[in-house]
Amino acid sequence: MGKFILENWGDILLIIVGSSALAIYILQERKKKIDAASLIVLQVEEFQERLREISTFIVNGQLNETAFYESLPLMETDYWNKYKHYFVRKMDAASNTALNRLYEYVSEIQEQQMLMKSFQKNFFFATQNVLTNMESQFLFNDYNKICSGVSAQNINSAMGNINPQTVLKEDHKSHHKKYDEMGQQMAAQNSNFDMKQFWSLYEQQKKWIKSTINEGALTPYTPVQIRISLEKMLQQYSMLEVNGTSGYQMLKKISERKF
Repeated sequence: MGKFILENWGDILLIIVGSSALAIYILQERKKKIDAASLIVLQVEEFQERLREISTFIVNGQLNETAFYESLPLMETDYWNKYKHYFVRKMDAASNTALNRLYEYVSEIQEQQMLMKSFQKNFFFATQNVLTNMESQFLFNDYNKICSGVSAQNINSAMGNINPQTVLKEDHKSHHKKYDEMGQQMAAQNSNFDMKQFWSLYEQQKKWIKSTINEGALTPYTPVQIRISLEKMLQQYSMLEVNGTSGYQMLKKISERKF
């Protein structure tokens, strides 16, 4: 025996090294499958909890737009499509179909989420634009009232030097500084100009603007199709069975392995 080992020690060493490498590879692949199954199971459980929550956003055919807008995205990574190649060969067709449909429904609902957020953001920007335009108009009118000796051409020229889009990007102090400089220029041409009177009038008008907008003067628009699509996906999801499928039970068992 000893003679055999001495004569074939090189081959034996190769077998040992090869077997060790194979064992390490098998263990690594096994660990990958366990991690993949755990991620899928955790994500499916999170979907089920989140979809129950989202289903409460529709009451008597009315969508709670604020709640839906503020809800977090359902999915950042599709773990099923990323890792299903580990499991589909041992999974029956019904289980595979159920998981595919679940992820399809989630993707569609998330698409409606993103669409809702897009409409809300556009409305916020539109509101800011209206606010800026109204403030600019009030400034123009107030200078007209107070600067009786200044021509409309002077005011138009001064107002033209201030871009409302630029004002949006600047802070409040800088915003007032520009108009104050403009007022100082006009005051030099008009002895009747009263800066305190101007700012008092303008500040009051700003309060009226904000109050008007906060009272819902502008109407946000959300297409009814968002609610219809959301209801459709939630209804289809309610008829879907995932937990009881043999494939999902297999994933849970794999995810519970220690190694």
